[in-house]
Amino acid sequence: MRIHLKVKSKMKRRRRSKSSSGGIAEWFVTYSDMVTLLLTFFIMLYSFSTINAQKWQALVQSLRGNVGVLEGGASLDPVPGLDESSAPNVDLEQLQGFRKKREMDKAEQDPFLKLYQDIQEYVDINGIPAELQLSPTHTEILIRFKDYVLFDTGKSDLKEEAREILDRIAGVLLHYTDQIDRVRVEGHTDIRPINTMFYPTNWELSADRAVKVVRYFQEHHGFPGNKLSGEGYGEYYPIASNDTVEGRARNRRVDVQIVRAVNLDDVQTIE
Repeated sequence: MRIHLKVKSKMKRRRRSKSSSGGIAEWFVTYSDMVTLLLTFFIMLYSFSTINAQKWQALVQSLRGNVGVLEGGASLDPVPGLDESSAPNVDLEQLQGFRKKREMDKAEQDPFLKLYQDIQEYVDINGIPAELQLSPTHTEILIRFKDYVLFDTGKSDLKEEAREILDRIAGVLLHYTDQIDRVRVEGHTDIRPINTMFYPTNWELSADRAVKVVRYFQEHHGFPGNKLSGEGYGEYYPIASNDTVEGRARNRRVDVQIVRAVNLDDVQTIE
């Protein structure tokens, strides 16, 4: 009887030790499968995002050579070991056409941008010596005339050819009066003093020139007076050095600032 009990006790210990040390927990199998799947998923994502370095370098160099990003339109040396036949060919005319179409699409949605393009086209076609700038926010257009384009030296009477230029500019502006909040004309001079019977200082000369352009827009083309203003700045807002002849020539100018009208319906109030 005693021997039987000892054998039975030994069998129980063997079963307990076998169940505790043998096999893997069931949860660990599921966990390892999930880790394997995640690893496969990330490898797949990495393969999708990998870029062919040689083809990328070929594209960059082709664009630099054909579009003229580098000075003088020079291109970089070929990448060693890269087959030139595999490099993409960039059609410059096609690229310019794409850019122009993109700008036209934007202009169709933004009348103020269309106004800028119409003025730019008129200036380019007629070869008018004027600078045209559009603010990064598309809220202001600057037309910068050198003084000799509109006036003779030391005078404020509009030249005959200046009237033709302003006629065309006013004609364009009248098509977009709803998009314009204000047309601000600014007169500027260089640092050299003036002392005549009509203009004791550069203040009077610059202000009279600005007013003459404003009056021409209103009296000859009926542009709304509440959207016009003229300001004279004399020599106090130069854009170049007055120490050189070229710099003084740049400072003698008439700036026409076209300010975009704000649509109150598009303004979101913050409560």
